[in-house]
Amino acid sequence: MSKFDSMAGRLESAIDDQFGDAGLYDDGTNPPFEVRVIIDLQVEQRQAFESNLPTHRDELEIRKVYVARPKRGDKVVVGSTTWVFDGLITDDGYVTRHWVYGSES
Repeated sequence: MSKFDSMAGRLESAIDDQFGDAGLYDDGTNPPFEVRVIIDLQVEQRQAFESNLPTHRDELEIRKVYVARPKRGDKVVVGSTTWVFDGLITDDGYVTRHWVYGSES
């Protein structure tokens, strides 16, 4: 592993520790397992749903070291909220960002 890769890994872990929330990932097939995620609530979107009016959606980031390819319908439980994956926004090869919706347990 190069020095850059080593430093990038430590930086990603520090970001997870500082900003991430502990959760349980459940794909509905395998036993749930621990992950760390970053949840952004009510992120403004424009030109969504064939409208020029702003709308707000919740977004979730998860590192690919936890889950390589989260799928629509997979879930992450954080505290008393179950977050359901609703669509992929971005995938930079290290982190994926998804639209999610939550429900209280």
